[in-house]
Amino acid sequence: MTQDAEKNKGFAVLAYLSWLLLIPLFCAKDSHFARFHVGQGITLAIFWACWWVVEIIVGAITGWIPILGAVISVIVALPNIFFLVFAIIGIINAINGEEKPLPIFGKITILKV
Repeated sequence: MTQDAEKNKGFAVLAYLSWLLLIPLFCAKDSHFARFHVGQGITLAIFWACWWVVEIIVGAITGWIPILGAVISVIVALPNIFFLVFAIIGIINAINGEEKPLPIFGKITILKV
């Protein structure tokens, strides 16, 4: 594990905890390791927020159908488990001092490292 990774491990973990990613974005801006994880965290947050909008729209459309609306809302909410798993994977990578991209959308670069 590099010295940068060891020193900024805590900041890297924060990058996967929703909007707490702003803390390492500003406090560890000179750390390559922390910026890598902030980039991954931003990508995760954006995809998660987009999915949340989809959930709201589907809920609004199907919410007036009593049983079917409830079933569809539960089905549409299931991908949140995957987002949580991706966040856990990112946290584990940060704790281990690794710079591995997240599954599926981890190769998307939003923040330049």
